[in-house]
Amino acid sequence: MFVRLMIQEAGEEFRATLSQRDDESKAPGSQPETFVVKTKDEAKRRARAMARELGLATFRVIDKAQ
Repeated sequence: MFVRLMIQEAGEEFRATLSQRDDESKAPGSQPETFVVKTKDEAKRRARAMARELGLATFRVIDKAQ
């Protein structure tokens, strides 16, 4: 299991999607959480917190913003 963070541009802000994924099948482990943030660092902090809650040391980032 791992946490995936996808960051996309949304005007002057960023749309971030957090999801839990299964290592083998890449299938979603839960319903994704989507939120708007002002900085990429804010999104990464939320992903790190979610990973720690699940007992994971890392998370994956997919940055589709320019």
